[in-house]
Amino acid sequence: MGRLSASPCTLHITWKELLLTASLLIFWNPPTTAQVTIEAQPTKVSEGKDVLLLVHNLPQNLTGYVWYKGQIMDLHQFITAYTIDTETIIFGPAYSGRERVYSNASLLIQNVTRKDTGSYTIQIIKRGDKIKRITGHFTLYPRPVLGRPPGLNLI
Repeated sequence: MGRLSASPCTLHITWKELLLTASLLIFWNPPTTAQVTIEAQPTKVSEGKDVLLLVHNLPQNLTGYVWYKGQIMDLHQFITAYTIDTETIIFGPAYSGRERVYSNASLLIQNVTRKDTGSYTIQIIKRGDKIKRITGHFTLYPRPVLGRPPGLNLI
């Protein structure tokens, strides 16, 4: 019989390497998907300023999303909706004309008032009719009163 054209490969694994591999396989957890969150930017909003409700970690395969004022998805609290495939924006009864929805699902509220402060809920709609609901909120801080500093007496 002739010689082999390639040298045979010998695999030598120690019991320590095998134990390490088995331990890693047992304790390894596949990464979990990140949770969708809403972040108000800025976090402290003054009356008359704008606030962006920025949505983080959107899932894939979305068909659209709907924004509501408050924590429940009530038709009377429906602000706006965005359909991804057609890039269509729909306005609801709670739309004041100061809200703007973006393709990344974020909601801009311009010239905020005391009535705007509170919770906002986004309903995320995935293909296959899977729906997810997330609520975020922002708090309105009063504007500082302009005038003379306390303790300053004018003569």
